Amino acid sequence: MYRKLLFVMVLCNAAGFNIQISPVKHFTNEDPLFGQTIIQAKDGIFVPSPTYGRLFKCTLDNECTKVNINDENPKGMRPVASVASLTSQEQHVVMCNQVRTENRGTEYLNGICTLVSPSGKVKLYPAELDNNKNNNNNNNNNNNKYQGGRINQGPGTEIAFVLDGSGSIQDDDFQKAKDFIYNVMSNVWKTCFDCNFAIVQYGSLIRTELSLLDNEDRVGSLLKVKQIKQIYNLTKTASAINHVLTDIFIPENGSKDNSAKIIIVLSDGKILGDPMTLDEVLNKPQMKGVTRYSIGVGDGILKNLDATEEMMQIADPGKYYNVSSYRALNDIVSSLERGIIGTKDPGTEIAFVLDGSGSIQDDDFQKAKDFIYNVMSNVWKTCFDCNFAIVQYGSLIRTELLLLDNEDRAGSLLKVKQIKQIYNLTKTASAINHVLTDIFIPEKGSKNNTAKIIIVLSDGEILEDPMTLDEVLNKPQMKGVTRYSIGVGDGILKKPNAVKEMMQIADPGKYYSVSSYGALNDILSSLEREIIGTEGDSVTTTVLQIN
Repeated sequence: MYRKLLFVMVLCNAAGFNIQISPVKHFTNEDPLFGQTIIQAKDGIFVPSPTYGRLFKCTLDNECTKVNINDENPKGMRPVASVASLTSQEQHVVMCNQVRTENRGTEYLNGICTLVSPSGKVKLYPAELDNNKNNNNNNNNNNNKYQGGRINQGPGTEIAFVLDGSGSIQDDDFQKAKDFIYNVMSNVWKTCFDCNFAIVQYGSLIRTELSLLDNEDRVGSLLKVKQIKQIYNLTKTASAINHVLTDIFIPENGSKDNSAKIIIVLSDGKILGDPMTLDEVLNKPQMKGVTRYSIGVGDGILKNLDATEEMMQIADPGKYYNVSSYRALNDIVSSLERGIIGTKDPGTEIAFVLDGSGSIQDDDFQKAKDFIYNVMSNVWKTCFDCNFAIVQYGSLIRTELLLLDNEDRAGSLLKVKQIKQIYNLTKTASAINHVLTDIFIPEKGSKNNTAKIIIVLSDGEILEDPMTLDEVLNKPQMKGVTRYSIGVGDGILKKPNAVKEMMQIADPGKYYSVSSYGALNDILSSLEREIIGTEGDSVTTTVLQIN
């Protein structure tokens, strides 16, 4: 009887329970993060706007209105807001804004909060309260640590883009240059909260497009980048760099004496009609301690020796980039961002395994060396942390270039030209194994956390090798290897056993074949992108088969 009564009571309660799923009202805001957090109010809801650091109260009658927490966010606040309610008979709401970090790339969970209640507004300092708690001290000895509600910040980093807006740049290319700057700024700001940007455009005149002071409104700063109008005409590069020293990196315009300072010059050609010289500007006292990058774009730089020399003079050693087009700027975004933020890429190690067996004709062996030379020299234009090694094999296995040799890049390229062919056997498996045992080891300059790539150039079928591919490819050191193979010419395409070996070396879908040596140029840029785009803690094996 008792069980029946309980069952009836449950059914009655279930029948009387109702959830309304139809929306009553929609609230919208320009902030894309608006609505991620809501707090119930007595007559509506409180909704923070994280992007802009504001708080809104939304009701069915009055839509969403801004709650007057502060007149403005204190200078130095990162535009992130959160809200919480306190249990009370009266309505209490706490609104917090995030403090920007003191160190680049990290963020302390400190903030400035305001408690809103019927009796008024009270400032709260979570970091101070936390310190007091940890020290078991209820007094306010640390009050002097906060000036106007702001934690003392580090000096930060100031980055000034010097943008070529001369007449030689097409409209769509100028747009790509702006997109590049936009992407660098937005990406850097994801991890570096004390990085501030400025932009100076130059052509027939010099114009500040974005000042350091504008960075308080980061959304507005990015909008200003999009709105930049090209100046056209002359190329006053030196004067534009000087403008950074005299009008950007000065206290009146938001610069700090002890901040790190970076100048990035983006241009497609040599100086034209400039009353100042690079020597004059680069030797100014204000340039002391400033880190300089330069990015040369297109044939106006790459095929003009004077223009190349100018760009290399502008940049500090190892900080000159050149790209073939404005579209190719995307290839250097991540590298430049790392330079700004201060994180170092562990690098990439690339080992070429060069077939020097007797089946390779002398002129073909020369073309194989030329291919290696071109890959190395092209990759080094944008990948400063890429190091190469070369192993040749025939009747013996010989290291032609060590990772340690890369300290002298010109000397490394010379060593490629001086390689002498070994001839005779085709010990492909043993040569790949040599890379694992004699190249990718700490004693020879290899680092544990680097990306590692093996590129094998071979004419195909293994001959008199004491090791097998199964033996080498299944070694523990090869774990995580991504393997490619590329066969060249009819000597590969018409040899089933050679094709089978190449496909065994390659991962599924990563076996390529090209019809001739001339076609190697068709895969050059693709291979370079693979090298530059490889991330740490992996090994990529590319087999280039030549016949």
